Amino acid sequence: MQTSNHLIFVCCILLMISACDTKQTSVAETPMLRLVRTMVVTAPAELEWQEFPGVVDAAQTAEIGFRVAGKLAQLLVNEGDHVNANQLLAKLDDTDFRIQVKSRQAEYQQAHADFERAQKLVQSGAISRSDYTKLEAQNATAEAALSAARQNLTYTELRAPFAGIMARRHVNNFEEVSAFQPVYTVHDISSLAVKVDIPERVMINADRNNAPQVSARFDTIPGLDFPLEIREITTTANTGSNTYQVTFSMPRADGYNILPGMSVTLRALSDSDRQAGRDEFFVPAQAVLETGDGRHVFIAKPLQEGTASVERRVVKTGRLTSSGLSILDGLSVGDRVIIAGMSRMYPGLKVRLGEE
Repeated sequence: MQTSNHLIFVCCILLMISACDTKQTSVAETPMLRLVRTMVVTAPAELEWQEFPGVVDAAQTAEIGFRVAGKLAQLLVNEGDHVNANQLLAKLDDTDFRIQVKSRQAEYQQAHADFERAQKLVQSGAISRSDYTKLEAQNATAEAALSAARQNLTYTELRAPFAGIMARRHVNNFEEVSAFQPVYTVHDISSLAVKVDIPERVMINADRNNAPQVSARFDTIPGLDFPLEIREITTTANTGSNTYQVTFSMPRADGYNILPGMSVTLRALSDSDRQAGRDEFFVPAQAVLETGDGRHVFIAKPLQEGTASVERRVVKTGRLTSSGLSILDGLSVGDRVIIAGMSRMYPGLKVRLGEE
């Protein structure tokens, strides 16, 4: 009986050892899957606009003043007033100018009468040809002096050179002003200009044959862009800043009181970036590998329970930016690109998907 119990005990021990060996063999036959990190390709990347600070200016600006000196008699418009072309803006005291016209008119009448008499006398030989020539010159001089006096009288009125808005008044009424001294500054805001200083690093890559897409954006008008067109480019750098001033034309915006001097942000997108950005995606540069047959990425094709099968995909790459390396061909929306854990990877390998 004791021998039988001993045999039963030995059999139990052997069965336990066998079970442990079977379990270890099962674990060994299920190797740990490699963990990879992925990113899902979404819609084409948003294009990267370059932004530069600028300032709004009037399409035309003029500092205007009288062409003759005198005492201001009337200032007819104030700062901020809208004016029409040729509208009367200010007047000088014209008393002295009217007196001058009358004086010159009397002188001309006398000179002209003397000249008419000389025309008759020279034909009869009553006066010499030289005396006739002298009276002829005096008549012409008096006529020119009268014309100048009348012209100066018209200069006592200051009129708007174009339709616009009165930006600034430089003088007060009843002041003595000199000829061409600024009295008003007038802005033509039927259209506007945007002036921007562009760094040399941008200017050196500018292509005149492929004009960039440009627009203006105001902080106080969020979400609204105003189209611009290049009007003028300076070719001399600003001293100290190595920037080049570029002037853009901007149509008048209905419903918004955009005025010269306001701050604006210029947004620019080059033609090459615009073309490239239509179908490109961005992935981390380290996700793109290069072998003898070109560049490729590894795609994780999901299976089940957080696992995936590896697929090798040849891609065409583009520019390298702060957003990553652009992929122009080879990827589609929804592809899961492996971006970490690519060492010793090959097609068909089964992997575990980590958090994105």
